[in-house]
Amino acid sequence: MFNKSLIAIDCIHSGMKNDKMNSESNVATLFLRKMIVVFLVIVLVLYTSFTVLFVLFNIEPFKYLMYMYIFQHVMWLFGLVYFKKLSFEPLITMYLSYILVAQYPIACIYWNSGNPIVFSWYLLVILGAIVFDRRNIGLWIPWISTMVISIFFCSPLFPKENFSALFTNLTNILTVIATIVLASFFAIVYVKKTNIDESIQAETLKTTAENAENLERDRALYNEIINYLEKNKPFKNPNFNAQALAMALNSNVNYISKAISVGGSGDFHTLLNSFRINYAKSMLDSGAMKKYTIDYIYTEAGYKYRSTFNSAFKDIMGMTPSDYVSQQNTFT
Repeated sequence: MFNKSLIAIDCIHSGMKNDKMNSESNVATLFLRKMIVVFLVIVLVLYTSFTVLFVLFNIEPFKYLMYMYIFQHVMWLFGLVYFKKLSFEPLITMYLSYILVAQYPIACIYWNSGNPIVFSWYLLVILGAIVFDRRNIGLWIPWISTMVISIFFCSPLFPKENFSALFTNLTNILTVIATIVLASFFAIVYVKKTNIDESIQAETLKTTAENAENLERDRALYNEIINYLEKNKPFKNPNFNAQALAMALNSNVNYISKAISVGGSGDFHTLLNSFRINYAKSMLDSGAMKKYTIDYIYTEAGYKYRSTFNSAFKDIMGMTPSDYVSQQNTFT
């Protein structure tokens, strides 16, 4: 009963560690998904504000572009919320690529009209890439930089708009507000995400250290098991079992089983048979059959039944005990 309790406690502890690591990973994934949803909602609010401004001043083609952007972001938001099992990492790459292209006409028209504030949107794209796609930031920075540089050369291809001073001031104010809001949002997400990543990394390192420590413990216990079996030969007792071995070594059955597995001897039953058959084989090699019967030999090795002994002997040696004795007599 005591050993069973130890096994249960050890299994529960191992399961709790795995559940904790999985929980940490799920927390990180769920957090990012939620933050992406929040980001899309914020962008929708900002785009709606710009759309109202463009409609009030009847600015074309901006108002039509904004209609399209709003519709597209609603679709992005719907897809992310509705398809919950869909991996969002590829969607991040797709969205960042989309927003780079989508903002390009507006950036060119604004720059062609002498207003550079629109470039702040590309700064936000870089911040978004740092927060949500940090692994590929080495690709995003040169790609975004290339897009920005190309605006200086391609903007003459777009119409030059003469915006009113009031409209320009209002769009600039709204752009600054959008930049502050999104930059603050990215900063908060970055800090929170970093804390979660550090927590996961710390838990992984802790688990790795514990696994290494457990492996060393299992190897040491395996050596104790082998030494005990070789020195004391408890396997000669037909009633010897894993519980008896665990009690002799002040351990528990679960640790004994793990140690034997780590040592490469399979399970307890396999290890026990190998010792018993090797002991019987040593008796046969020393000519025990001249003094004793086969019944005495298998009983001395710890077997109760001859059929069990014959089966184990054949599994390990590849032949029956009688065939082995005949072979030995042939070479003698």
